[in-house]
Amino acid sequence: MKQWIRAVLALLVMAAASGMVRIWGLEDVLFFNKRFLSAAVFFLAFWVLPKAAADRRRNRRSFAVSYGFAAALAFTELLGMSLRLDYAAGGVAFSLGSALWMAGSALLFGLLLEPLMRRLMEFSIDGKRARRTRPRGRIGNLTARLTSLSPARTFLLAWGVLFIGYLPCLLAFYPGLYCYDMIWQWAQYASGTYSTHHPLVHTVFAGWLIETGKALFGTYNRGLFFHSLVQLFLMSGCMAWALAFLAKRKAHPAAMVLTAAFFLLYPFFPVLGISTTKDVIFGCLFLAVFVCICDMMWQRRLYRGWKLAAFFALSVLMCLFRNNAVYGLAVMAGCLVLALLYRLARKKTWRAPARVLVLTIAVMAGSQCIFAALEKGLDADKGSMAEMMSLPMQQMARSYVYHQAEFTPEEKEALLTYFGEDGLLRYKYWVSDPVKAEMDMGAFDADPAGFFRLWAHLGQKFPSEYLKAPLYNTFGLWYMGGDSSCYVEYAMSPPFDEAHAVETRSLLPWLKDYHSWFTDLNIQEYLPGISLFFYTSFYCWCTALCAGVLLQKRRYEMLLLPLFLAAYGFTLVFGPCIIPRYCLGIILCVPVLADMAFEASDRSAE
Repeated sequence: MKQWIRAVLALLVMAAASGMVRIWGLEDVLFFNKRFLSAAVFFLAFWVLPKAAADRRRNRRSFAVSYGFAAALAFTELLGMSLRLDYAAGGVAFSLGSALWMAGSALLFGLLLEPLMRRLMEFSIDGKRARRTRPRGRIGNLTARLTSLSPARTFLLAWGVLFIGYLPCLLAFYPGLYCYDMIWQWAQYASGTYSTHHPLVHTVFAGWLIETGKALFGTYNRGLFFHSLVQLFLMSGCMAWALAFLAKRKAHPAAMVLTAAFFLLYPFFPVLGISTTKDVIFGCLFLAVFVCICDMMWQRRLYRGWKLAAFFALSVLMCLFRNNAVYGLAVMAGCLVLALLYRLARKKTWRAPARVLVLTIAVMAGSQCIFAALEKGLDADKGSMAEMMSLPMQQMARSYVYHQAEFTPEEKEALLTYFGEDGLLRYKYWVSDPVKAEMDMGAFDADPAGFFRLWAHLGQKFPSEYLKAPLYNTFGLWYMGGDSSCYVEYAMSPPFDEAHAVETRSLLPWLKDYHSWFTDLNIQEYLPGISLFFYTSFYCWCTALCAGVLLQKRRYEMLLLPLFLAAYGFTLVFGPCIIPRYCLGIILCVPVLADMAFEASDRSAE
């Protein structure tokens, strides 16, 4: 790269940073321009830019992938920081011009990030070579022995270690955590009056576990403890299955050890494992299905016979434990249709994507048939549509909160037909529950067309708020600096009646305090750098990174793996919030996906 081009680009990077300071309204632009920081930005850019130019000369295609990923990450960070600063202090200049400036700045900052992303994407692990290398030291010898176990022994050992390793957390919160939606689901099971608002399979399964535990051991506290044990048993078993698959592939010993340590030590896993939420069983099934997909991709063929039947049943069960899982499969099926059409147009082999598409559609159809049978058999009422309308709710509520004075009397009257004003004023950017709780579904059911006409009208009047609302609500999917996406429950919900009461009787209070420490405020304040690992957006970006690695290696058929995770993640855009329990399946799958993506060679089963 010529010196004058380096200097011009470095000046542009410095000007981009100065413009972002102006957009963010951080005191005065002189705060940046008259400090050494501006010169440091110039010299950093002047030093890094030749590395990006060298990457482009070496391989333009790989450069396009790594640069595109870097620019996208830079843009989301700039946009997210702008939204966060505006919420905290205001004064951020949002306009079409500022959006274009952010996009242009991201393109420049992406050049600075590209060398790092290129090296990261080119990183590879070779399990075979590592196993041929003689280990050093006691730890190396122990690691070699553990990772040389057969898949079956790995499965049993990992299952036992993980299950036992989670028991202290259960004792700390004895008898478990009765929280989230279980207050309504247990009441449904006890009364026999069901609703499809929550997965019927989970309502019956969790309610049966607690009631059976009470019948066997005498109290509801022991019944909840029985539920927690069974759930931890299933969760640790699915994790062990993932580790057994890595052993089957002869993955790098370090990858296996790190994955096992992640499963065992990540503090949210045992807490969620003893929580009465449908997302735990769903997340475990999601991981099990993903491992099966990885196995089929590794073997380069679909399962046959009983294995195919077992995979089909497992996939259907996964869909039954989460109402929006089938929508994720629908998104994946749409992408498979596009891939199939592309292959047909290019006259390439089309049988493989066609078979996967047929299997996906069969799973969707099977899950919906069983769901309909359960709904009829349990005489369940239809769930409220409010759960699927978080996005328009947040948009309308935000418009009212920030522009109440601009509403005409007619607009306000129409809006209050569907919402209580207290609910609108309790709007929170990270969760739709306060607004959803005050929505009059009777009014909506009486005139749904009128609701959507009002929604469209307010969107034309307040377009910026309609754009900001979903961006704020989905911080946990795309912005590394988000805040609410590490929220988990550490306290019991109140009982739905006096006869079905449970209470915490911690047997390890100090360990309960340790787990309860992991709140958003403490994570951000006391864990610099490490805090990234606690936020759901990190695992979404890991999925995108793995997709970029596969693109660079031209392993296009393997893109099905990140697509499976991304398709489900897309359905969360329309949900009430982004928190770990909703993303549990994605978080559990990322280590397995990374092992598949960063493998030194595309090794099929031998």
